[in-house]
Amino acid sequence: MEIKNIKDSNFEKFISMNLHKFNRENCEWILKNTEEIPTKINYCNFGVYDNGNLIGGAVGYIEWNWFFLDQLWIEKEYRKSGIGTKIINKIEEYAKKNNLLGIRMETWSFQARGFYEKMGYNVYATFEDCPPGTIDYFLRKRF
Repeated sequence: MEIKNIKDSNFEKFISMNLHKFNRENCEWILKNTEEIPTKINYCNFGVYDNGNLIGGAVGYIEWNWFFLDQLWIEKEYRKSGIGTKIINKIEEYAKKNNLLGIRMETWSFQARGFYEKMGYNVYATFEDCPPGTIDYFLRKRF
């Protein structure tokens, strides 16, 4: 037996296909709701503009009937002005309209954990030293 480091998209597809087959055979929800290998679908990005200039926004996608908030950023001089709250409210509105179970996200210890908690999100896991000296918080809000 030999283990090799492989950088080949066909290899990745092979592993993904076989893992998905196993998951479909063992998870009733996947069996009923997906036919193909799942992908990040319905990218849903929200941009905020001031006088035509992009000053912030959010990047997210739907997977497994959840909205994954992948990134949220606001230009420094616009922070603490309510823009973040408006973006989160828009994302929640979108998620509810699409009958999603909730929203998931990550934030580092020097970012916006307190903001998300004020918006009703709960920490469900932490990952220390990723990156080193930082805590990665995993948050969610179920509807």
